[in-house]
Amino acid sequence: VAFARADMPPRLIAFDERVFRQRHKYEIKRSMKNNEWILVIKDVQENDIGGYSCQLNTDPVISKTGYLRIKVPPYVARTTASAVEVREGQNVTLSCRAFGDPPPTIVWRRQDRQIIRFNGATGYGASVFNGSDLTIIKVNRKHMSDYICIASNGVPPDESWSVKLHVTFEPVVVPQAEIVQVALGGQISLVCNAEAWPRPLVKWEKNGKEIFDSSSFSLSHQASEKYHSVHILTIKNVSKNDFGKYRCIAINDNGEHFADIVVKEGNLPNNKVALMFTEGSGYMDDDSGDDDDDDDNDENKTIDYNDNRSNTSSYELQNSSNFARKLEETFQIQTKSGRLLSLHSSQPSSHRKGVHVNDNSDYNDCNDMIIIVFCFCFS
Repeated sequence: VAFARADMPPRLIAFDERVFRQRHKYEIKRSMKNNEWILVIKDVQENDIGGYSCQLNTDPVISKTGYLRIKVPPYVARTTASAVEVREGQNVTLSCRAFGDPPPTIVWRRQDRQIIRFNGATGYGASVFNGSDLTIIKVNRKHMSDYICIASNGVPPDESWSVKLHVTFEPVVVPQAEIVQVALGGQISLVCNAEAWPRPLVKWEKNGKEIFDSSSFSLSHQASEKYHSVHILTIKNVSKNDFGKYRCIAINDNGEHFADIVVKEGNLPNNKVALMFTEGSGYMDDDSGDDDDDDDNDENKTIDYNDNRSNTSSYELQNSSNFARKLEETFQIQTKSGRLLSLHSSQPSSHRKGVHVNDNSDYNDCNDMIIIVFCFCFS
């Protein structure tokens, strides 16, 4: 009895009980009772797949061929790219090549579990995509993510492969505020939000001169996981020379962008707090309000800083007890509960731009109130 690989040409493995090829791989077993000859293949691998012939040296010769087929768990070819870079607005195809037996199926998903948009940032999409080639039309920065291809064929374990998609685009810089105010001797931080990939080089300038870390300035930044970053310039111990226009400039290989922030002198000393709210948004009751409400509700009112129904104005809350001595004029407004608040202006009425609240008012019962300040306009 002879065993051979049914290749072209055939390769003899064993004759009778003697193994001629890869003795660590093959073993011959014989059962005299059943008159059986058995070829044992050890440590079966994918390259063992194929035909095996058993031949009886009779006259005439009798042979029979059997085929070995094994199930192979899926595996992703290591030639599959792990990172792909594309310019925003172009098309891109992410490919995943996987093998196994049976042939595996491939499913794509985003690592962050967001929808995969196939046509632009707002086009149709799905949470998963079936197929080895994932094509995205008109790539947008929102497509930037890790994409996972998962190969499976019913033979555990499944195998996954991560492809990082980088979408390159020129910087966009947006200031947190275009105009800021600060008093002499104070400190203020200018904030720029940047979007760019690759991550940009960001610098600050004033009058065309770059600003560096020093005793007068402090530079800092914080980057997010993707393409967002926040850049902060802090001006310490503000002097008159520090007022003016500052420029935040972001640069990468795709271009550059800048934003300007103007620093002006404010009329608030350091012990004042600037409150921002929206005019005409109903923070104080007008004549058309409901007069049946409980008076105690005045102490529980809060200010909604997110109401955008009209332009935002700045109102000043005076915390200094010495400020009362400097007041030139006094006004009074009445709260809904009937309490009187004493409000003062340190400027003549023809130049009045704000209203100051004296915290040394004789109305001590107002101490626990949330004080809401109006703006008085004079012609």
